[in-house]
Amino acid sequence: MNKFRWSVVAIIVVAAVLAVVITLQQNAEKYEATHNEPNTNEITAMDVTKNEDAKEDMKEQTSEIGGVQDETGLSQNSTQEEVMDVMHHMTHQKVIAEEKWGAVEMNSENINAVYEIVNDSDFMLKGDLLNIVTGWKEGNFDNVAQDHNYFWEYQRGTVGRATGTLNSNEEAKFIKNNF
Repeated sequence: MNKFRWSVVAIIVVAAVLAVVITLQQNAEKYEATHNEPNTNEITAMDVTKNEDAKEDMKEQTSEIGGVQDETGLSQNSTQEEVMDVMHHMTHQKVIAEEKWGAVEMNSENINAVYEIVNDSDFMLKGDLLNIVTGWKEGNFDNVAQDHNYFWEYQRGTVGRATGTLNSNEEAKFIKNNF
């Protein structure tokens, strides 16, 4: 009787596996039938729309925004939060984000001013801030989107997380439109 039960279980398992394999094969055939010969007119229309959307998105990324400052407005008495707000606004010149509110020009004068304040501070996050601004001081902006999101998260941002960085032409357009 035990061998009979195991034989029935084996038959059920084999039948289930076959059903899954057949279903997968049918789905693959359906997929290939609908995706092997694309309608080039639809693709061209989608590509044009996608390119137009991308151009519009980039126009928004480089357009004039409110709350722009040429200088940091910071002093040796500035708080950690004030410094982080300025650093956050400095990143707006270089990042792609859904929303950007405020900008401070990311130039060597402003970077050096922030560096001096952070270096001379006793901020709780001095190590992190010094690491970020030292990279900027050395001309390294490879992590600027992550830097932006560090400030954005600290400030409990809900809209405007950085999703990438502007290329040099896009950044130049942002600077022209805002500073």
